[in-house]
Amino acid sequence: MKRNTLLITLTVLLILSLACSFSGSNGGQPTAAPVSENRCGDSVCDGPENLQTCPQDCSAAAVQTDEPAENKQPKPSGDASEVMTGVVTVEVQLDRTPGIGDCGVEPWYSSDCTMDIKYWWGLHAKASASAPVLIVPDGQDRWVITSDQSVAAKYGVPLESYSPFDGRYLEISVDPKTTNPECSASIEGQDFDFEVMGAREEGVTELIFSANPVEHVWGSCGQAGFDWETESLRYGWAAAMLRDPSNLSFQMNETFHSAPGTYRFEVTTDVNPSPENRDHVTVSIEFLCMGQEAANVLAPTACPWEE
Repeated sequence: MKRNTLLITLTVLLILSLACSFSGSNGGQPTAAPVSENRCGDSVCDGPENLQTCPQDCSAAAVQTDEPAENKQPKPSGDASEVMTGVVTVEVQLDRTPGIGDCGVEPWYSSDCTMDIKYWWGLHAKASASAPVLIVPDGQDRWVITSDQSVAAKYGVPLESYSPFDGRYLEISVDPKTTNPECSASIEGQDFDFEVMGAREEGVTELIFSANPVEHVWGSCGQAGFDWETESLRYGWAAAMLRDPSNLSFQMNETFHSAPGTYRFEVTTDVNPSPENRDHVTVSIEFLCMGQEAANVLAPTACPWEE
């Protein structure tokens, strides 16, 4: 009798199992469509399969999901609609008054200066640097500003198409004969990298520039030749902004706001005490928030903190 009961029970369970497989019954829940090409048990939760009809494929531990293959590529970590592009441009001009002085202070001081006096040659240099930046919201009333292309790539924004990443000398010349007629020299300003990072919060935009302008100088004094590199423009640029020749940082507040999405600043100062300041430096900085005005046309537009 027990054996007959067990056979009857197994038969009923088998019928119910087959009915579940072909009808998609899930215990009172809405009936799922039949599984055709997408078979339960193939380790892929797709088609009409779900956690009720095929738990072995659709459990939380399943490796694959019902997401289409074309959507399984890595996604950007940010939303391009949340960011804005901008352009930062810096122009630096340095004019050195020639004369006789001491060896100066760091970083203008050179190890080549071994005497109590030094002939400071006349120098003129002008350079320009520009870089597109990404303006990314970072919490309430705070934005990160960066020219890092790897960050821009995460948002799908090709920054290189907006403006070149570069810095270059526009003019450069040196005149040793004013202080030492026995000397002759040539000078060349090398192109340099220029990058920007910073943040905007509490009404202030702090920008930190990364740049490496170098001047290559060569020539002779009497029978002795020389060939060296200097960084006079970089030191003057930094000292003009913060009075610190080693720090290329800058803070931009609302007094520099000249139009929607446009901030401009200019400062002129004398630096390089040797012993008197002999480098006359002018630094101009422009920060623009850019928007699409027409097809392939960008124009300054209100920055996100202005809206």
